[in-house]
Amino acid sequence: MRRWERPYTLDVATGTAIIGLVGIIGFAAFLAVLYARGEIPTPLAILSAVSLGGGLAIAARRATLGVFVSDYGVRSRMLLRTVTVPWKSISDIRSREATMAGLDMGRDAIFLIRTDGLPVQTPLQRGDFFRPFTRRPELGRLATTPEHYDEILATLRLRLADARQRREPMAVPDHRPAGPTATGPPAAPRATAHRAAGAAAPADRRPANPRLHVLARLHARGVLSDAEFAAERAKLDA
Repeated sequence: MRRWERPYTLDVATGTAIIGLVGIIGFAAFLAVLYARGEIPTPLAILSAVSLGGGLAIAARRATLGVFVSDYGVRSRMLLRTVTVPWKSISDIRSREATMAGLDMGRDAIFLIRTDGLPVQTPLQRGDFFRPFTRRPELGRLATTPEHYDEILATLRLRLADARQRREPMAVPDHRPAGPTATGPPAAPRATAHRAAGAAAPADRRPANPRLHVLARLHARGVLSDAEFAAERAKLDA
């Protein structure tokens, strides 16, 4: 997967931003038609174009806020900056207290923990319907429902585990005899034992499904519940 994509369904705020972006484009086209017909003066048309241009830029950026993944790593896109972290530079993905300009936001956010210990805050934050203060809209943040937040966090952790699994080389058994290398032909008993081990190897060396190993680790860490683990395992066995 070389292209960047959201590994989760769109939240309400992003969907609203996309609708607003389409509305601004439609309104700009409507004003352009009026100006071409001479129904609005030139100064008003210029002022409207500047205002709509700024609104269009903000709405377009707002519609692309979030976290994107690819085979390379994770990209956190906020309103004023974009941070890309390779998978190999991420030690963990966890939920921590969200901050803005050094101040606590009163809710959790998803952080990318780099291998050098530096945290990278993403715009994804946990909202709460029973605490309206934590559902306040923000221009550069995405406060989503607790269920959606937990789903995004589990998905990102699963992607991180998959990336680690791809980087780990397959263990290749070494059948070379221990001790000094002999210059002559190997002894008959050693060759016989080697052939016997080779005959039984195909059944023992069959690699397990790496996806199942990742799911088992996530289940052991509590990222996946028993029901989710059973459902994912059933998909692999199907």
